[in-house]
Amino acid sequence: MPHPGLPSGEPITVTVRSLRAQHDGAEILVGVVLESGEYREQKNLPVTVEQYYELKLVRGVISEEQYDLLEEASTLCSAIRCGENLLSYGSNSAQLLAQKITRHGFRREVALQAAQTLRERGLINEEQDLEREVEKCLRKLWGSKRIQAHLWSRGFAGDTLSHLPELLSEVDFVAGCEALIRKHYGDVPSQPEEQKRMIASLARYGYSLSEIRAAMEKCR
Repeated sequence: MPHPGLPSGEPITVTVRSLRAQHDGAEILVGVVLESGEYREQKNLPVTVEQYYELKLVRGVISEEQYDLLEEASTLCSAIRCGENLLSYGSNSAQLLAQKITRHGFRREVALQAAQTLRERGLINEEQDLEREVEKCLRKLWGSKRIQAHLWSRGFAGDTLSHLPELLSEVDFVAGCEALIRKHYGDVPSQPEEQKRMIASLARYGYSLSEIRAAMEKCR
């Protein structure tokens, strides 16, 4: 158990001094004292109630191995709390939430584990979140390609993203492209160069060339 300030190779005594419930009983704050010769440090390490029972913590001296497990559990507990705070600002896929937790200084494997824990608790519902994101994209008149790219950027993948074709199966993308043309251009530009610029712009919105051509015909 390497630790800053601890003499190298010196034995260390770890004592659990206090166990206090916090966050409405969802966590236990474990107060420990690390001692080795003249070296002494007090630490407060939060763990979830589930972790507390798994670790079988009691007041008194614990082994260095038990302390290592306690530190790992406390780091995960803090990452879970970080994830909960992030979710209070809006929904996230598990993958995106893990990325955000990592930005707060946690190791990637810890962030992924925290996100998975929150998913298991029902705080992340990726299928519902996917539907909401798709609805937002459709309101912006995006085509299917841009919608899929956006969902990838938001961390949706695998089984969750496999529902996308079903969600888009009834969408009339030609009508969406037509609405976009009328919104930004009023009508199809008569000049070839202007048409090319319009087609390039519509492609960036995620429409296929066939959808663009069909929408242009409807606008004529």
